[in-house]
Amino acid sequence: MSSGVGGGTGLPADLGAAFDAVAARLRERAEALRAGGHTEPADIVETMALIADDPDLRGAAATGLAAGQAPVDAVTAAASTYADLLAALPDPTLAGRAADVRQVGRRVAAVLRGDPAATLDGPVILAGHELGADDLLEVADDLAGAASLLGGPNAHVAIVARALGVPLVFGVTPDAPDGTPAVLDGATLIVDPTPEQEHAAREAVRAAERHRADLAAGRALPAVTRDGRTVTLLANVATAEESRAAVAAGAEGAGLVRTELPFLTAADWPDEAAHAAALRPVLDPLAGLVATVRTLDFAPDKLPPFLTAAGARQLPPEALATQLRAVVAAGAATRLRVMLPMVESADQVEAARALLPGAVPCGAMVETAAAVEGIDGIAAAADFLSIGTNDLTASLLGLDRLDPALTPARAADRPVLRAIAATVAAAGRHDRPLSVCGDAAADPHAVPLLIGVGCRILSVTPSALDAVRARIRTLDTAECAKAAAAVLG
Repeated sequence: MSSGVGGGTGLPADLGAAFDAVAARLRERAEALRAGGHTEPADIVETMALIADDPDLRGAAATGLAAGQAPVDAVTAAASTYADLLAALPDPTLAGRAADVRQVGRRVAAVLRGDPAATLDGPVILAGHELGADDLLEVADDLAGAASLLGGPNAHVAIVARALGVPLVFGVTPDAPDGTPAVLDGATLIVDPTPEQEHAAREAVRAAERHRADLAAGRALPAVTRDGRTVTLLANVATAEESRAAVAAGAEGAGLVRTELPFLTAADWPDEAAHAAALRPVLDPLAGLVATVRTLDFAPDKLPPFLTAAGARQLPPEALATQLRAVVAAGAATRLRVMLPMVESADQVEAARALLPGAVPCGAMVETAAAVEGIDGIAAAADFLSIGTNDLTASLLGLDRLDPALTPARAADRPVLRAIAATVAAAGRHDRPLSVCGDAAADPHAVPLLIGVGCRILSVTPSALDAVRARIRTLDTAECAKAAAAVLG
């Protein structure tokens, strides 16, 4: 599909007006979201408005109409055709956009049918065969949860759900009419719950709200263990919203700024201007704070169209130099650090440092068994180390990144904890700061063991900062050390 704006020459008036109405409504919603500080959802909705404007989609609908299809059928068929083309693509991000195309088709069809806007008395659980981002945004203020048969974590609907802070489950959808009472309990959708089940669900929601409020009330307290050891809390961020949320929750900066997400659909390596435009909004809220920017890390499960899995994890020198120039310029107001993913040798650190403008600290992520084997050389070459527990756990336990068994708690497995302890020891020998930025840094079972082997800097998602701070304040480092020693054997 093209992304040009226009009504399409020869488009029947009613059909064109329906597409125009949907595009206009989407742009109004995008403006409202952006005014409220919801930048990423606003970008998604604006993309959907471009889909509604797309002359190819409109032309396909007009062709169907000329062939004798009813207007609603012509629009539905055109949207389905283009969505199927996207869904068949090997790239999961592009394939996930199929839901947005179908969603636009449904919106245009609803206008043609004269359907009134839905009137919902929240809280609402949205459920459908394939929910789109716009479905959630339509009732964002009243949304309690959502369930979709189709979709996955890279879909726009999943991104918006995370931004809104509402639970979303895939693989389930009820066979029930609108307005049916329901309860979303973890990954279970209960239709027509008993009074007892509904009462328990409402109590659980209220209890969760009270718990979050209690945790937030402790933001002014330091992240200090019972025996007086300070733990530095940083945040993992990828958007301006996450950076603002991290600062509001008391993070001392960002221990991981992901940079690849804006380029998952790029046709080629981004240039310096593209890097700067994507990064500045993320770094602006971090002015004066630590900002650890990781260079592009295209893992096999998040590849742009121009890459294959075989060449995903290491950047060509020219692409790396381009990004480093943009990072240094965009991060001038922060306490900037640059971090390299998937480092396995000191030579990789030295090669990157030679391309890095200025005296910006250059660090290495420890994420593989090979990195642990060569950790002394890497620690000597790098200015700081960061342990990526997700990939490290996968590497040491022989698990795929998408394996459901790859949970944050698996960092407590003996081979993984031994590798973490060895990395901490190497950082100490070479007097290098060390942080943990994988999901284990927020896992309530893994955190005491990380503290026990000497980790004193944890970088977590902004939404986890309050809980991790509270957890740290319950711990005693001597007790943590004993627990870690028992695992290490």
